[in-house]
Amino acid sequence: MKVQFSLKLFLAFLVFSFIFFLLTSFLTYKTFQTKVEHKNIENFLTKAELFQERVDDFIRKNKAIIETILEDKAVKNNYIPSIEPKLEVLLKSNKDITSLKLVKNSGENIISLYKNENKIEKKELVLSSIIHYYLSSEEILKNRLFITEPYLLEQKGEITLPLKPLIELVYKAEDKTVFISYDISRLFKSLQLKDIKYLVDKDLNIIYDSTGLNSWSKYYNPSLDIKSIIKGFSNRVFSDSFIVTNKNYLKQIFFNNEHYFTLVDNNKKITYKEFFNRYENSFYNIAFLMFVISFIISMLFTTPLSNINKKLESEKNVLSDSIRKNSLMLNDSLALLDKHVMYVKLDTEFKVLNISSYLSRVTGFEKEELIGQDYTFLLSNNSLKVFNEKVKTVLENAIPWNGELQSIKKIAGDYWVKSNIEPDYNEYGELIGYTDIRTDISDNKRIEKLYNELNYQIEQLNTIFQNANSGIALVDFDGNFKRFNGKFFNLFNYTENEIIEKKIFDLVDAGSIDLLRKVVNEVKEHGSILNIELVFISKNQEEIYLDVSLNLLPDRKNMVMVANSLEDKRKLQELNHNLEFRVAQEVKKNIEKDKIHQEEQIKNAKLTSIGTLAAGITHEINTPLTYLKGNFEMLTMDIEDLEDEDTKNNMLFSCEKMEDAINRIAVIVESMREMSQTSIEAKEKTNIYATLFTSLTMAYNVSKQISKIYLNNKEFTPTNIDKNDFEVFAKVQKQRLEQVWIIIINNALDALKTLKDYEQRELRIDVFSEADEVIVRFSDNAGGVDEKIIDKIFDPFVSSKTHSGMGVGLNIAKKIIDDHKGEILVYNNEVGAVFDVKLKIQE
Repeated sequence: MKVQFSLKLFLAFLVFSFIFFLLTSFLTYKTFQTKVEHKNIENFLTKAELFQERVDDFIRKNKAIIETILEDKAVKNNYIPSIEPKLEVLLKSNKDITSLKLVKNSGENIISLYKNENKIEKKELVLSSIIHYYLSSEEILKNRLFITEPYLLEQKGEITLPLKPLIELVYKAEDKTVFISYDISRLFKSLQLKDIKYLVDKDLNIIYDSTGLNSWSKYYNPSLDIKSIIKGFSNRVFSDSFIVTNKNYLKQIFFNNEHYFTLVDNNKKITYKEFFNRYENSFYNIAFLMFVISFIISMLFTTPLSNINKKLESEKNVLSDSIRKNSLMLNDSLALLDKHVMYVKLDTEFKVLNISSYLSRVTGFEKEELIGQDYTFLLSNNSLKVFNEKVKTVLENAIPWNGELQSIKKIAGDYWVKSNIEPDYNEYGELIGYTDIRTDISDNKRIEKLYNELNYQIEQLNTIFQNANSGIALVDFDGNFKRFNGKFFNLFNYTENEIIEKKIFDLVDAGSIDLLRKVVNEVKEHGSILNIELVFISKNQEEIYLDVSLNLLPDRKNMVMVANSLEDKRKLQELNHNLEFRVAQEVKKNIEKDKIHQEEQIKNAKLTSIGTLAAGITHEINTPLTYLKGNFEMLTMDIEDLEDEDTKNNMLFSCEKMEDAINRIAVIVESMREMSQTSIEAKEKTNIYATLFTSLTMAYNVSKQISKIYLNNKEFTPTNIDKNDFEVFAKVQKQRLEQVWIIIINNALDALKTLKDYEQRELRIDVFSEADEVIVRFSDNAGGVDEKIIDKIFDPFVSSKTHSGMGVGLNIAKKIIDDHKGEILVYNNEVGAVFDVKLKIQE
């Protein structure tokens, strides 16, 4: 027994020694590998520093050349005959310069020279978009050399062979800019790029590849994904401009603040095999030493370790008893899993052997109903094909599978599960079946469906936006474009990139700018402006007539602008004009045939026109007349404060005559309006509070001089109250209802004038709902309506006023309220008159 245990002990120490040997050798290898890697990094950084120094030297030399050109007196004075020979000498002496252009910052060409096979040609400057960009860009600072990204020389639209990589040197002085096209082939050769794996520009293009396969990839393979070649590559600026990945070293070489090259070299790591071959003899010596030490130690420790082994055998028996107890506890745990986890046990033919109680509760199937059934019995029709064609194949190869399956319940309904199916093996490693552990993900699938539907709706809206026949743009209040569709920028003949740099005020005709600013302010205050005709200027400086509608977005920071061309409308007007001319000719021919009938028609037309004209006159005159009356009364009060009695009396006498004339105009206008009123405007759901806000705003210039007005207990001014502070809706004709409010407000203000003290005057307007009605209550403290006429106050020509008015205002107000199926009441309280207007609430 001792010999057997000694052998075991020897083998154990031998295995331990072997493991220790492997661990020690591995750690030694990693230390050696780290030292080699540090040395490689130092070598790479040395190459990169040399690269950077030569790039900096290149920049300094060329900056000095350009500054020498600009300091020349002939250049400063733009004297071309003297400039040209000097510049030609410069081009001939410097083989790498392919062209030199001297341009005024205003865009005017001074001189443009091009080198073609060592011949200097003078050409007219073509002010391309690139040159225009560099002349106007704030990125190009004055008196500083700017270097562009490299590109390949092209002639007649094709890349020249052999390849000639170029960069543009741009130097902007006070009044002129120098452009030099520079061939950097020799610069690359002088930098000894053969020691570098790749040279990459900022735009992820490989401009040098030591293998020659990917050089200038952006011209020969634009779809090349550099990140698949250089793992860990990034086009951002690195911290310290240097990073190390598992495969490569990357160092950025800057030639200005914006542009840089990235040097890439292989991260060559020494392998364990190479390390072993280098120290092979040492490995064998250490291995033999480990074998000898293991033998000696096993001989020394056999007896004490044998005693320890006996003790361990005793403890093993105790542990076995503990395991049996733990097995009982495990069975209890399995019972918990059966209650709270969904699982299915399957045989190798995918027949159900057992299911958990929890799965039975979820699906409604009893265990007895499922045992012996094929696994597909639990799946919906949507998942049968997936299981039979994909999942079975994976499981039959004894590979675990996890994924989503749609399963069924006994009583109508499906549910989704995340299924994890693992192969089961016996103690001999033979496949005996599968275990499927499931997680209910039905809620997640419902959320995913809602998310997909939302994305689909967004895509639909974007499609409608982009394909609408009208030009649509999202604009802020400063005129900046946030978004627009193709139809919009096509209206102005701009490209998408050109119009994004503009503001809406840059596109409008100079004579329409103020109007557009007023329209924007109106939208900011009222929410929308529809069908405004404005004159815009296209890219070709041609006038464009557009029908424009603006609507405020819910964020109240941006507007939606819808623009439609009026060209078709104007063509239609021309056709109508021609048609009218032809109709006039035909009418003239038939005048003699039907003269009497024609005269009758003309009379009727005249009467109709008079009625239309009268309605228009009353609408246009009423508002300025209201302001005129109010301001005239204030003027009269100022005259009464004059100290010169004669002047005051004369002016008051003139004022009385003027007041009589104004009152006569008011009577005529009121009469004409009632006679011509044939409103055909439809009733619509309207916020009653907002109509009061509009009416009070119209009357504010007059009312602020007469009395304070409180709207729902808040003193009214157009700026301290928002028309949406309170909302209660009714189906009304908005303009007609606002006319009622103006009539009642004016009557109240006229009554309040009788109070001498301004601070005692007060008009309160309260809006509230009661049952199914909205009630607007006007209350003043002017003493009330005379009880003799209060019962017939709404009859025509009944008035309590002694100085103005015909007494038809309240009669008109009552007719309007009656047309709305509402009710208007009047009564007196302790301090004055109260008018209640009741309308049906519109939900």
